[in-house]
Amino acid sequence: MACRPIVFDPLEWIYVMKLVQSLLPELSYERDAAASQTAAELGGVSIDVLRDLDWGSPVVYMPPFSKLADGTVVVAVEGYTARKLERRGVSVDVVVGDMDFQPEGFRLARHAVVHMHGDNYWKIPRGEWIYTVQTWPVGCSYNISGFTDGDRALYLAHYMGSREVIVSGFYPHVVLKRDDEIKRKKLKVASHLLERLKSRMGIKLL
Repeated sequence: MACRPIVFDPLEWIYVMKLVQSLLPELSYERDAAASQTAAELGGVSIDVLRDLDWGSPVVYMPPFSKLADGTVVVAVEGYTARKLERRGVSVDVVVGDMDFQPEGFRLARHAVVHMHGDNYWKIPRGEWIYTVQTWPVGCSYNISGFTDGDRALYLAHYMGSREVIVSGFYPHVVLKRDDEIKRKKLKVASHLLERLKSRMGIKLL
């Protein structure tokens, strides 16, 4: 499939970035443009391949999940979650993340949506993946808004046409990778964006 860069909702992207830059000024936003250019140089896969899936009622699994659910698409947030689902006998359709939590798990999914930003772009390898960025995309890359891996997965479901989403494992008080001020601020952003998305599609939390 031919690629063309897409910003799915420019106004939403601006809203999200203003929010996160006010709450997290210490992050490397000035390098986001370099991340976008690197994503273009890596090539990648058209996001249109995801439209072959039935996004009517996906299940999004976040790292602390414990409960399984039935849905039309299985979405894992980060490689850690994809590996956890594999151990429980669940096949992953899509994994979404920035490859900072057991990146080897990305190869377990049918499709991988890999996010590149100013703090990770030099670490991301070339792959048959869908690359997303948090600035204006170029080449074969996309801006699906959102900021943390979890809320970005929900924005992806929304833009793919989901009417309702089941979310297993969204527990902002449970921190698996680290527990510091930046992580707590990111979880606050994720909570706010999840509430914002509830006005656009049904979201059921397990």
